[in-house]
Amino acid sequence: MNRDFLCAPVRYSFFALLLIAVVHVIFPGVSALYAEDKAVIKGKVADVEGKAVEGAMVFVYASPEVRRSADFISAPTGRDGLFRLSVLPGKYWVVARLKKADGFGPLMPGDKHSGEPKEIEALPGGEVDMQIIVTDLKEAVIMHAKEREGPARLRGRIIDDQGAPVTGVYAIANRNEKLSGIPNYVSAWVDKDGRYTLFIPRGTYYIGSAIIFPPGNDFVIDKKVTVDTGNTDMDILRRIGDGR
Repeated sequence: MNRDFLCAPVRYSFFALLLIAVVHVIFPGVSALYAEDKAVIKGKVADVEGKAVEGAMVFVYASPEVRRSADFISAPTGRDGLFRLSVLPGKYWVVARLKKADGFGPLMPGDKHSGEPKEIEALPGGEVDMQIIVTDLKEAVIMHAKEREGPARLRGRIIDDQGAPVTGVYAIANRNEKLSGIPNYVSAWVDKDGRYTLFIPRGTYYIGSAIIFPPGNDFVIDKKVTVDTGNTDMDILRRIGDGR
């Protein structure tokens, strides 16, 4: 075999390394300039009481569409709940999630989420300091309860197209038909008979149901209703196979 042929890759690798070294010597400001152009997103993930959340991950997206792979993902937070990410300058949408199980799948009961993505602007060489609150479904209900001034009560069952109760779901009421993040109002998980209760201010809502929290592609909007009385009884239809 040709000896020169065997030596060629070695020579090319050597010259490539030599070229990189020359660039750094002649243009020492190139790497420094690139580093200075970076921006930092940092802060703390906390619960509704302001306590640090350990094991949460922060997901950064370059568009408002957050139901996809993130552009940047932090390492899991430590006991102090702190996170730090180095990103390119630009506009971003940020959410935090805490999953009991490993992986990047949908959140399940007991997992926590920060809800609507927070929009930020990361400037070259700058830092964005933020606190992100994560909640589970039960805590989200409690938080929304603080907003209930003169609420109406919406109650009933979530049923399938055969009239049988659907379990393992919860009811949602949202002011917009398009849903992103946590709905405006959510019930607790239904009981064995599929019964739910929603406390919402009087107004017009899109009513439906979801399986995971916060809803992913599993959510189903059943109807648009106007609630203007103190108590309203209403069943929510979730057809067999919907969102599953």
